[in-house]
Amino acid sequence: MSTGGGSRERPRAGAELDAVGRARRFSCALETGSPAELWCFEASDAALVRRLASFGDAGVGGFSAGWGEDDDGAFAVRRVPTKTVDALGKGERLDGLTALAKVRDLARALAACERRAVFPGPLRPAEVALGSPGRTDAFVLAEGWIRALVHGAHAGAGSTSGSAPSAPSPRWTPPEQAGGAPWDNAANRYVLGLVAYRLLAGAHPFSGIGLRDAMRAAETPPPPFDDAIARALKPGIQSFVLAMLDPDPSKRPPSADAIAQRCEELMRDASPRDRDRDRGERRTLSAPRGEPREPDARGAEVALAATASGAPRWRRIALAAAPIALGVVLAGAGLAASRDPDPAPPLEKRALARAPLQKTTAETCAPCHARQVAEWSRSVMAHSVKSPLFGALESVVEEQVGRDDRCPNGAGVLRKASGDVCRDDKTGLTLTGTGGEHWCVNCHSAGDNLGSTVPAWSAGSGSASQRPLRDVLTPQAMEGISCAVCHQTIGPVHGASAYQGNPTWTSPVTGAVFRMRPEDGVGVRGIGNSGYLLDPNLLLTPSLGRGGPGDPIVHRRVPEDSARYLRSSEFCGACHDVRLFGTDSIGARDRGEHFKRLRNAYSEWKTWADAERSAGRQAASCQDCHMSAYPGVCVKDAGPDVKSSARSAAKDGCPPGFHFEERAPGDKVRGLIASSSTEPRPMSSHWFTSVDLPLASEFPDAWANETTLDASGVPVGLEARRAQLLRHTFAFSIGRGARVGARLEIPIEIQNVGAGHRVPAGFSQERETWVEMTVRDGRGDVVYEVGKIASDDADLADKVFLRVTTRDDVKDAKGRPQGVFGADIVDGRDAPDWSPNPTFGGTTFRGKGLVNMQNGFLRCVKCIGFVDAEGRCQAGPGQGRTRADRFDDGAYDLDTGECRSNLSGTNAFFETYFPVGALDADRGVAKAPDAILDQRSAAPGVVLRYTYEIDVPGRAGPFTVEARLRFRPFPPFLLRAFADYEARKAAEGRRPSGAQITAAMFARNHPIDLAEASAKID
Repeated sequence: MSTGGGSRERPRAGAELDAVGRARRFSCALETGSPAELWCFEASDAALVRRLASFGDAGVGGFSAGWGEDDDGAFAVRRVPTKTVDALGKGERLDGLTALAKVRDLARALAACERRAVFPGPLRPAEVALGSPGRTDAFVLAEGWIRALVHGAHAGAGSTSGSAPSAPSPRWTPPEQAGGAPWDNAANRYVLGLVAYRLLAGAHPFSGIGLRDAMRAAETPPPPFDDAIARALKPGIQSFVLAMLDPDPSKRPPSADAIAQRCEELMRDASPRDRDRDRGERRTLSAPRGEPREPDARGAEVALAATASGAPRWRRIALAAAPIALGVVLAGAGLAASRDPDPAPPLEKRALARAPLQKTTAETCAPCHARQVAEWSRSVMAHSVKSPLFGALESVVEEQVGRDDRCPNGAGVLRKASGDVCRDDKTGLTLTGTGGEHWCVNCHSAGDNLGSTVPAWSAGSGSASQRPLRDVLTPQAMEGISCAVCHQTIGPVHGASAYQGNPTWTSPVTGAVFRMRPEDGVGVRGIGNSGYLLDPNLLLTPSLGRGGPGDPIVHRRVPEDSARYLRSSEFCGACHDVRLFGTDSIGARDRGEHFKRLRNAYSEWKTWADAERSAGRQAASCQDCHMSAYPGVCVKDAGPDVKSSARSAAKDGCPPGFHFEERAPGDKVRGLIASSSTEPRPMSSHWFTSVDLPLASEFPDAWANETTLDASGVPVGLEARRAQLLRHTFAFSIGRGARVGARLEIPIEIQNVGAGHRVPAGFSQERETWVEMTVRDGRGDVVYEVGKIASDDADLADKVFLRVTTRDDVKDAKGRPQGVFGADIVDGRDAPDWSPNPTFGGTTFRGKGLVNMQNGFLRCVKCIGFVDAEGRCQAGPGQGRTRADRFDDGAYDLDTGECRSNLSGTNAFFETYFPVGALDADRGVAKAPDAILDQRSAAPGVVLRYTYEIDVPGRAGPFTVEARLRFRPFPPFLLRAFADYEARKAAEGRRPSGAQITAAMFARNHPIDLAEASAKID
């Protein structure tokens, strides 16, 4: 019985047919007795079944005979074609209105695909069904696309086998695609024109001549129908079909919907006499196209046909071409008349409508590399410059750093400098651009370097140059880390190249220039700060290739040295080591560096990889982990011994009925690299799975929440993929606990076992990775709890934000806004009390409070309270309400990193929580931190042991401990502050496209559980 959602009862299954992916197939019969196919799925595939039925109703796939859900799962019934175009007999044709109705049905199907941005695969004659038992409407089988949806091996059109798909026949290939252009929906509309011609004329327009001549003839207008056929057609039909086949693509119908509408108009305008004639004169066979016919004096088409009737087929085409081309272009409603029987002069050969690849946008790459583009489009790479938080932070830096009365709109320290710049108030040296020209743009929108349009920053009031990046970048640059970026990278920057990225920063205090790429000095160039080098000539070519393995058609083959660089971790290091202007107070002391390490993923990987190689092990590259099947795939349960519960499957990101199977770094799935490929090969994944969900509105919810798998068993939805990645990163356990007098000692062990860099990674000052733990006594009462949050958008309880300043109208005597992105903070219930302090490294700690591996920011301060015997700053009279009220800004030297303070060592640094901000909500200017923490995160292979010491006087055991490791991409206070700032700037008219980040985006910032553990202590 159907239990819901379906449109019919499940038919009785007949003989079992070959399975297609996740679908089991059976022959069946409809209620009318007509044969059909029953496709059976698991209940978890109900959404897929509904999609098949939806497209079936639109004429795509054939699944319009009903579907449903019952106790046995989900099912869909597929119509069986009575005949396809390739099965038509020689000379077999349909009458005019019948053929037009078929073309209309097919156009509606293609239009449905175009509206939904779906490419159903190249249209082949074998995939054009002219009807099914009991029904006359035509439909498109879209066999390859259907099989891809259900994750089955590709098969030849109309085939029930698992054989490889046949390449489109050259006769049924549009001239642009024959010349190497990618196959797209426009190509399918041309093939529909060939279908229309075949149904009406009984033959292909270029049949009867050699294949080479036929392909050449496709670049000229097609010949008219034979005179008897043309006379029998309603005026307008022939010119409409010929227009669909015009060699100039711009003169063909612009969409499938336009074709369907024109068919409707021609059918609606047909007179009763026309309809009667078509019904009465329908013939299955017509005379062979090549037989001579007697001249007819009634019109140009007849005269032309009579003149050419005795000539070979190829000569008839040449004779017909010129007047027909003119007629199609100018008349539109009928073929132009011409009574001149003389042969037309030969036509000049037309250039291909689609030249070799001219640019590498996702749109131009997708027809050949649809899988890669589809995966990339759902990745953070595609949304790197669309990130609302990134955009808001970049704007804050430009608008607030260096701002004063002489520079009221901000200094634009990370944009290019114009002639109208901001200067340091003491030295007069330029501030604009000193931190690194286009420092953010060069990595988040690397494609802009192929032709930058971002204007230089102008200090003038109301300048368009001060707009957010999204309002000044081109659409191509807004593709972020795109096809253009990676596949036009020739290698790292070098001294002879004009583009260098951001290897240096310039001090506005002394004018000194400091290097941010010390690796350059030891021969490892391009590490950090956009150290890649792009060259379009690497990929783009003026001529078409021959095709075949290793020989692309529309672009060059990438040289091996560039391909090797693209596969290297050094390529990733060009943007995944990020160095900020200014000297890090701790880095200068420990490493002698005059920059700040904001992101350090490559350098962390290099440290790990060197250790692995020293131990005789091969180190996985960045691509081995992030562009492969690692950490694993979902595999369908195959029996009682291999079966996962719904809970365990969901934990590993797999849907019910599937279990997770590990894959090693570097293991690649197999597939067709391009649409022209003939053999499956190992393919690099382009999912680039991230640990956060893009907040941008351009990333739809469905891309995050989809529960289906791709053909390789990789979850399509980002939620499931990031769960797999994160849940296979840590080993998490509770060690042997003990009761020592009135105290419990509970060791928690955390180890990074899945990443070759520290975790959290990326902008690790944003990522929260923390331990939630609850301890209960023998009565079940809670005796200790830490890491609990009341809701997904609640801040962690180690600190409480009393106030965060995002307004910038409170200024000092120099016009410098005070307190912007500063916060008044007090200790929360989970304030950490660990010895030693994890902030500055270590592996073994004792104490209690929150364990959070999130890194942070430090500011050089001096004590305005009193300094105790241990050199720590204590609150003086009237102080102690907030963490910062006993401190004031110390004397930080931008060039040397020196922190001059009445405090010494690490006591001279105060932790702040915004990447750019003030000391607190009232004091200090917004600036970059003076030092950046990178030691709280978990290094690869290192066990971190936190032993909780919890007082439990008078409590009886046994004690139960439940703990889990949790992750959240961004701290809620950070998002709230930037949303508030953006709302203010939008109200001031400084955001032409509206606020860059809003509260509506926060829902994607929910935490996820990475691991859990439990224990008992007697």
